[in-house]
Amino acid sequence: MRYYRLIILILLFMPSCLMYTPYTRTYVAPPEHWRITTNEFSTLANLRWWEQLGDPVLTKLIEEAIQNNQDLKVAVYRVFEYAAQLGIVRADLFPQLGGNVNAERQEISLQGNPFTVGIDRFFTTFTLLLNLTYEWDVWGRIQSASDAALADLLGQIDARRTVVLTVISAVATAYLQLRQYDMQLEIAQKTLKSRRESFAFSTLRFEGGLVSELEVKQSESEMENAIVEVKELEISIGQAENLLSILVGRAPDYIERGSAIDKLNNPPCIPEGTPADIIEQRPDVLKAEKAIIAANASIGVARAQFFPQISLATFLGTQSSSLNTLFKNASETWFYGGALSQPIFTGGRLTYQEEKAEALKWEAFHAYQQTILTAFKEVNDVLIGHSKGIELLEVQKRRVKVLTDYLYLATLRYKEGETDYLNVLDAERQLFSAQLDWAAAQSYIFLTLVDIYKALGGGWVIDADCELMDQNFCHD
Repeated sequence: MRYYRLIILILLFMPSCLMYTPYTRTYVAPPEHWRITTNEFSTLANLRWWEQLGDPVLTKLIEEAIQNNQDLKVAVYRVFEYAAQLGIVRADLFPQLGGNVNAERQEISLQGNPFTVGIDRFFTTFTLLLNLTYEWDVWGRIQSASDAALADLLGQIDARRTVVLTVISAVATAYLQLRQYDMQLEIAQKTLKSRRESFAFSTLRFEGGLVSELEVKQSESEMENAIVEVKELEISIGQAENLLSILVGRAPDYIERGSAIDKLNNPPCIPEGTPADIIEQRPDVLKAEKAIIAANASIGVARAQFFPQISLATFLGTQSSSLNTLFKNASETWFYGGALSQPIFTGGRLTYQEEKAEALKWEAFHAYQQTILTAFKEVNDVLIGHSKGIELLEVQKRRVKVLTDYLYLATLRYKEGETDYLNVLDAERQLFSAQLDWAAAQSYIFLTLVDIYKALGGGWVIDADCELMDQNFCHD
């Protein structure tokens, strides 16, 4: 027994032979003309950027979403699921100890066992055993499965952070669009008020015989168009409020307002970084990389199936026909032994399992490459949109100014009888459209800024994830 215990201890602490090559990160070439300037100091991508906009209502909505969003809760419990799965897989690395207690009373059939004539056919058995089983993971099958499960768990943590990033960006985007609709509705209501006055004025002129009914109908038509615009914006506002309510974990309801879209703070500059930052910061890229690691480790599981499975087993206990003698020396019973099982012919199943594992690895590898390329594209897209959006806002501002002057002059000449009403209508239409576009352009600047932070990822995602978990172990 002494030598047997020593052998067990040696086997327990012997390292496993891993049947797969450890993962090394592959290089993905960044775009030749990268649109982010390098900053060797801290990057704004690591800040809680929504607080920089200076709207406490937006900050409150994001904090509420972090605590109550149902998709985030699903992501949290999915991580718990994978953590439990890792524990299940790792449990096989340790000896399995169990207990067995039996008390049996039996009668042997005389007809079925004629040789028991003259022997007591009734007997009782009491058994108390401790069982120990252990699979010697010499080929690293269990260790490889454990490595794969760990990579899957870490990948789910990155997936949870992707959900955090998506939810926060979605809340900010929905809120900014809501404020855009609010501003456009205010413009539409002012325009409607002006057109009602124009309609009333045209009606009076018609009744006084100064203009034809055509002018009245033209004025009425423009008034109805403004009413349509107001109603459509009211629909958009209601739908935006419903979306925001769902994102923050509420039933559809009214959403509190904060700063107007043109009163929000512009951050001092857009976040800076390098292509390497995207690979290090974006949780979807990190998750795709974890998928390669998991698939790579699964190859070790498949390869280990080709080799013998070695298992050890033992039990120690007592067995007696009477409780009084159950703990006597004579009742002692024990067993130890080992088993080796080796697949000989499986019809190619083991080979196909290895080929499948290899295919899954390369599938994950190319998905990772595509995720990085997509990340590069998304960052470049939003940077183009943001920079050009700033230029577009200035153009829209000048356009509103020019059309305001145009309407003023057209109205003045119309009242002086030097031009017809069509010029006034044309000026009103163009100015109304320009004002709505100007409000959208102001919103677009902030929407593209949100997209930049979403595309870059950054330390703020981890901070928000920690706030979601509210645990000391929120970091990897």
